[in-house]
Amino acid sequence: MKTRNYLIVTVMLSLLSLTACASQKNGAVETSGDASVSTEPVKLRLAVVSTALSDDSFQTYFVQEVKKKYPNITLEKVDSSQSIESLVAAGETPDLIYSSLPGIPKLQTLKVLEDLTPYIRKFNTDLSRFDPVLMDSLKQFGSNGEVIALPYKMNIPALFYNKEVFDRFGVPYPKDGMTWDEVFSLAKTLTREDGGTQYLGISTGGADRMAMGLNLPYVDTKTNKAQLQTDDWKQVLSMFTSAMSLPGYVVNEKLPDLWAIFNKEKRVAMGAFWGPDAIGNFSEMERKGEGFPWDMVTVPTVKKGQGYAWQVDAHTLVVTSTSKHKEQAYQVLSVMTSDEVQNLLNKNGVLTSLKKTPELIKEYGAEIPTVKGKNVNALFALKPAVKEFTKFDDKGRSLVNSAANDVLLKGTNVNTALKNAEEQLDQFIIQQSQN
Repeated sequence: MKTRNYLIVTVMLSLLSLTACASQKNGAVETSGDASVSTEPVKLRLAVVSTALSDDSFQTYFVQEVKKKYPNITLEKVDSSQSIESLVAAGETPDLIYSSLPGIPKLQTLKVLEDLTPYIRKFNTDLSRFDPVLMDSLKQFGSNGEVIALPYKMNIPALFYNKEVFDRFGVPYPKDGMTWDEVFSLAKTLTREDGGTQYLGISTGGADRMAMGLNLPYVDTKTNKAQLQTDDWKQVLSMFTSAMSLPGYVVNEKLPDLWAIFNKEKRVAMGAFWGPDAIGNFSEMERKGEGFPWDMVTVPTVKKGQGYAWQVDAHTLVVTSTSKHKEQAYQVLSVMTSDEVQNLLNKNGVLTSLKKTPELIKEYGAEIPTVKGKNVNALFALKPAVKEFTKFDDKGRSLVNSAANDVLLKGTNVNTALKNAEEQLDQFIIQQSQN
């Protein structure tokens, strides 16, 4: 009898061991808390805030991957024409929100953020798996240690270049570690008319993105005052407008769509773009037979060996405080941040939110033919800046770009343009504070 009981216990322990191993298979937010979660069919709605999510990406990486693990969960993406403000006002707040970091202050104002700490504990989420710069960026939104989102993916910029333009004029390709001054000098030699075609040397991405390399604030968070008349902002705006003042940039009192000219017309030599966006676009162009020879180097910095790869740009997943299915919503987060899905993203050119191990860097873009042989390390050589976000940043960004346009199109001097922008931002802050 004792032998029989011993055998029964041994078998039970073996089964428990196998179950535990299975629960760790995906290596992420795991299933130890799943047993107590309802498996009844449920539909969860997801809204997109301050970023974009294509239908293809939603179906491939969200819907299909969640169905594999939780067949009872159906995901539905809210129509992009419906703003999060209108949804909240109508009492139709979704269960999940996919948001960039700059969009989170808006969600804080709307009071729709659920503290994920209880679910992190219940589902044994290992936050140490994530890239530290992403978690550091999220900490600012939890004044009492709350975790209000999990990072799904991130963006890192690079300087992309069209080899054909360089080869046409016999100019050496750019190198890693260049400053904006060096890149602008290179761009000047490539901005020329040839055979009736106007070639342009550089697309910087805008004055606001150049400022990311210095991690410049729009607002002083201590005083809630606009902070645009600083020496750093003047330097950035001067550099940007000087480069865009070269012949060919301003046509009929308008600035051209340099992203389109780089990709479609292929007559811009270099472009500072978010890496995954550009690589995804090049891959699609190649699939259509419209590709061109390109490569990339590190995004330029303002000073040699100093600065950042712009500010950290994380796309996060949020469970809303009004959801009636918070645990199931968190199960969605568990799938989307699992090793399985993150490795899938990484191999398909989407920058994972996990720590950038040598293995992950080596496998980046492995499933994309156009990435083969490219200088992928350019995306990982510089550290992104951790920025302190405010709900006024979107307005500040818009005003800085408008100030640049005033310099280029109206002849306003840099100091006056930034003074006007700062005054308008201060007025906006006052108006928002009174609402």
